[in-house]
Amino acid sequence: MDKPNTWLISVFAVVLICFSLFAYLNAQANQSLLRPSIEDLDYKAFLLRPKPSIEDLEYKALDKKRANAEYAANRDFTDYEKFGSILFCNSSFNSRIEAATYSAEMELYISGKEADLSKWDSAIKDYENEKSKCKDVYPLVKQQ
Repeated sequence: MDKPNTWLISVFAVVLICFSLFAYLNAQANQSLLRPSIEDLDYKAFLLRPKPSIEDLEYKALDKKRANAEYAANRDFTDYEKFGSILFCNSSFNSRIEAATYSAEMELYISGKEADLSKWDSAIKDYENEKSKCKDVYPLVKQQ
């Protein structure tokens, strides 16, 4: 074969390979070559592992509720330090009690009937005792 025909066949083969690769990647959910989306990675990981059971989903829901309660407790305690109102203090301790309750329920899912909940019961009692000590830091002064 002469040189121009060899060159044309080589270019045609490279273009065909590039076109095939591009078509294949577009067929794979149109994801970027450099940075696949997190949703696609989660979906692919989901296909590799078995379907989660109801208990797993309930545990994850409890964990999410616990995290939200802890976030609310921290937020309300920051507001209590900032404004000094008894309402924020009570709300913070109520959220801490709620988070401890969710943690105890999560412990039940992990350990079953053998779960030792005394740690969580004592934490809840401690939070209730601390809640009774809440007071207004900046009380309104009564004018006569």
